[in-house]
Amino acid sequence: MNRDPASPAAVVVMARAPRAGEVRRALEPQLGAGGCAALQAALIVAAIRWAHEVAPGAVHVAHDPPDAAPELRALLPAPAALFPQNGEGIGRRLADATARVLARHEGPLLVVWPDLPRLRSDHATAALGDLRAGCDLVLGPVIGGGLYLIAIERPQPELFALPEQAWRAPDVLSMGTAAARRAGLEVGILRTERALHRPADLRAARADPTLPAEVAAILGARAA
Repeated sequence: MNRDPASPAAVVVMARAPRAGEVRRALEPQLGAGGCAALQAALIVAAIRWAHEVAPGAVHVAHDPPDAAPELRALLPAPAALFPQNGEGIGRRLADATARVLARHEGPLLVVWPDLPRLRSDHATAALGDLRAGCDLVLGPVIGGGLYLIAIERPQPELFALPEQAWRAPDVLSMGTAAARRAGLEVGILRTERALHRPADLRAARADPTLPAEVAAILGARAA
């Protein structure tokens, strides 16, 4: 399918329900199970607000576990389409979620994980600019491994076929880029960002003068 490069974007937020004891387990010694759940909820809300700024009227939330729709709907700061994540592993869930949206949306698609203390407008601007410039795929890497953003205009089976262990590996960016280039795809790479995955990430976030107030309150930091 040929897509109009001027078509508006859509966003899929890959969201795990903020259930105590089931999210951000590595941060529990610092925040407690309840604090980790509160942090997860705040990051999801922030990601959805960002998505509505980037793609008003075209925001989707792919939730895990499958019965989490009521919890996620209660968090939504604005309407969004909800559907469960389907498949075993990150790659298959991405393939299913992106295929659902691309089947009915004609523009570019941004997939984000609610892991950054702050998503900025320039994340979307840079990703969409790379797609307009001819990239088939844009990746936003996380310090220490993982991705915070993927931008595509059509399904990318070469990327989604990466083995499960690759998605959280420190070299996921190089593996994803290599797989895409073997398939003849042009890859754009965004600035590497620090997610909130590990205790070191909390220390860095607490020292960040731009930390949003909602996240700062949970982390016990001083907001700007």
